[in-house]
This record gives sequence, structure tokens and C-alpha cells, in this order.
Amino acid sequence: MTLPITKEVIAMFHRLLSYLALLSMSAATWAQSPLDGLTEADIADGKKVFNVHCARCHGIAGQGGEGSNLVRAKLKYASDDDALIALLAEGIPGTGMPAIWLIDDQKRLQVAGYVRTLGRLEAEEMPGDPNRGADIYRGSGGCPACHIIAGHGTGIGPELTHVGDQRGRDYLRQSLTDPAATQSQTRGYKNFLTVRVKSLQKEVEGLRINEDAFTLQVRDMSGTIHSFRKDELTQFEKVFAHSLMPEYSAALSDDDMDDLISYMMSLRSES
Repeated sequence: MTLPITKEVIAMFHRLLSYLALLSMSAATWAQSPLDGLTEADIADGKKVFNVHCARCHGIAGQGGEGSNLVRAKLKYASDDDALIALLAEGIPGTGMPAIWLIDDQKRLQVAGYVRTLGRLEAEEMPGDPNRGADIYRGSGGCPACHIIAGHGTGIGPELTHVGDQRGRDYLRQSLTDPAATQSQTRGYKNFLTVRVKSLQKEVEGLRINEDAFTLQVRDMSGTIHSFRKDELTQFEKVFAHSLMPEYSAALSDDDMDDLISYMMSLRSES
């Protein structure tokens, strides 16, 4: 038996659709985050664990260092709270983010809860004009001679394509005014260790790119790679707490420095 299509039937059909929509909204509400039950004490404990295990790379306030800047609502590798907790347990393959094996499941919840509070902090303001900073980067800064952004430049120093995700404003300023200090503070600084090498044929200062018991490879400031046999060296010096990057505090005005920092802050993988 079929019902005649009357105004009453149409109204009943609309009420049914509204009821189904309400059920859908309720189901979304019922899908709670594993972080929903955390207390203020849990968040405080999460901060303590973060300071021990995470701040070395992400900064004491989560604003970036060797690791990503966490002061943002959306995190590239943690689209939701479950993904963030899994990330703490498993790390991120292919990156410098390790699994944190020394904390239990409850502490991972607490750390994840604390990290989410960082995303609710006010984001850092840029000190200058990023568009003008881009011109300085390409021009008077001379930065593409050593750094790559989105495939453009020379890869002697660290890639900067997403440096705004990884470094906070203060770190970026120090990296321009005292690059040796930021290099020594960064856990991965050994990837950019300066060496001075001398053999009977040549003398080279540059970045060590590979070393084993018998050989050494060095990239000089022109990007040329030199390979040495260690038994042929007459001098081999590892220069710690040193950077081949020049200090820009004298080369750039205060305004130019602010603009260049703002440009680097804008280099992000996400909005």
C-alpha cells in the first residue's frame, strides 16, 4: 500500500529528516576525545613531562627549536587528539621526532593535553613585513647561496622550506645574530659540523657530510664536495660551537632584520 503524497505526508517526511540530522549531531557529540577527562592537575603534570622530554627540541614554551613550533591550533602530523597520542608513542618515521618510550599511557595523555593548550595560546606576532623580508632574503641577505626554500637555492646549510613550523621568533633572531650559539643548542648540530682538513694536495674548510673510520667527505662554501682518505691527512680539526653562517647583526638594519625574521616565520607547511 502506498500513501498519497499530501501536505501531511511531506511534513512527516521533513520531520523524519530533521530527526535523522539530530541523531547525526548527537553521535558526533558522543564521540569524545581521550583528552576530555583530563584535569588541571593532569595538564600541569603533562607540562612537567614535556619540559623533560620535549622542550629540548620544541622549546620551553613549545615555540620551536629543532622541533616544530607547537603554538598552533593545527599540527601537521596530529590532525586529532588520537593522532597526537599515537605520535608520542610511535614517533614520526623519517623525521627527528622519536617515540617517547620512557613514559606510560597516562603520561602520554597528559603531555598531549598540555600540547593542545599551547595551540590555544596567542600566536607570535611578526616583527616586520614578510614580503619585504623575502626581497632581503633573495638580495642583500644572500641566503639562497647556502639554504634551500621549495627547491630553490644551495643546500649547504639547513633547508628553510618550512622553518616557520620549526623555529620561533626568538630562535630565528638568534640564528641571524649569533648562529654559532643556536647551532650548539640544537640537537642535530652535528649534521652541520665545521671541519678544517689539510692533505698534501689541498686544504679545505667546510661542513662534514660523511665520515667513517677510513674516509671523510666535506662540502665547502661553494657547494663542492671533497673526499679524503684519513691516512693521507696532515691536519683534521673538528670545530665545535662554530658556524660557517655569517652574523647579520652588523650587515642588516634593525628594520631589515625584523622583516627577514618575519619572512622566515611565514614559511610554513600549514596556515
